[in-house]
Amino acid sequence: MAKKKTKRHGAKDTGASTSGAAESDIEKDEGATEGEAPETEGASADAVEKDDAPAEKEAAKAAQPPEEKAPAAEEKAPPKAAPKPSQGAAWGAPLLRFEAAWTRLETRLITWVLAAQLLSMVLWVLLSGLSSPIQSGNASGLVMRAVIGMVVLGAGLWFATSKQPLQTRRIAAIVGIVVGAAVAGLWRKVGVDYFDNVKSWLQEGSTLTLMGGLRGVATRLTLWLALLGASLATGSGKHINIDVIFRFVPSRFRLPVAVVNYCAAAIMCTSAVWGFFDHIAIESFGANADATAGSKISTSMDRMGDHFFLTRKQMGLDLKALPHVISGDRYDQWMSAKAWNEWVKGAGFDEKYSKEETESILAPEDGPPHSPLVIAPDGEATRGILVHDLSLVFPFGMLAVALRFLLRALLAISKQIEIDPDAAHKEEIGHHGTDEVEPKKGGA
Repeated sequence: MAKKKTKRHGAKDTGASTSGAAESDIEKDEGATEGEAPETEGASADAVEKDDAPAEKEAAKAAQPPEEKAPAAEEKAPPKAAPKPSQGAAWGAPLLRFEAAWTRLETRLITWVLAAQLLSMVLWVLLSGLSSPIQSGNASGLVMRAVIGMVVLGAGLWFATSKQPLQTRRIAAIVGIVVGAAVAGLWRKVGVDYFDNVKSWLQEGSTLTLMGGLRGVATRLTLWLALLGASLATGSGKHINIDVIFRFVPSRFRLPVAVVNYCAAAIMCTSAVWGFFDHIAIESFGANADATAGSKISTSMDRMGDHFFLTRKQMGLDLKALPHVISGDRYDQWMSAKAWNEWVKGAGFDEKYSKEETESILAPEDGPPHSPLVIAPDGEATRGILVHDLSLVFPFGMLAVALRFLLRALLAISKQIEIDPDAAHKEEIGHHGTDEVEPKKGGA
């Protein structure tokens, strides 16, 4: 019995040990599971990080400034097309480049001349209006003051309300314009004498007087514009051209006909060069009509030298007169006779003219104030004296046109330009054809 009990107890112990082993196995499995969980989590985290890496890289690329982005292969700019080789003779290529540089120069020059002309005309109108007295019955003074008031008050209120809404700024500017026009009559007398003095100085006692005043300057600049425009039109092939016969000439004869046409036009322009110069030399510079060409040119050059000398001296007087005119002094009252004589003696007139001629322009010491306008010791009138020199724009302009025709003939011979009458007007004519056929109305 004891043995049986022992066996039973052993059996019980064995069961207990078995259950304990089972429990230990379960604990090991749980421990293994718990121990493997971090590894699994770490592996999944690494996988997530690996999956997120491309997204982070894309985000980083998107966050880069535009200049730091590497251009994609398909986004690379296409290579610049090589310039088309010239179809004409090689010796004509330098002439074509010269013609292009000449055109650029004249384009810039005509821009500056146009700006100077507009400035002179605006200044003339402005000073004429502001210096117009009330008793003259001229309404230009009132109109000019109204325009000035509208511009000043309208622009002033527009910028003064820069931090306000757009609608408020517009209303403020409109109010300023209306008020500026309404109050023009209140300051109609303001500045009449001052601006009359400025205008009189520019017209009667300054370098502009030698050119005929502001209106004379505008006239000369208009002639410059006309001749510069003629030269540009000739260079681009847009000059006046009667091409009816040319269109019926066979194609193989068109080049010789065009060259003859250009050369004939150049000869006509060259004849006009001498015709204009000969007239100016006789009428403006006092050359003898029966003198030789060399004598006329020499006489003209001497007179031009005298005119430029007087112009330099007048510019020196302008620098002395400008502070007095700006301060309100009468332009013809600030310079005494003694000051005039001192200026003449120190201006170098005795180097250009004889002693008797220089002394002839001196004023009596006790005489009235002297106008700050230079006087020619040889007795020539100085008002408009530069008009004679500025008239040389006619022969110079015609010479430029003649050279343009000759240059165009050479470019045509070298086949650097087209001689088709419509070639120069392709930009204006445009393309009237179309590649697409418009559908008919009512049809499929």
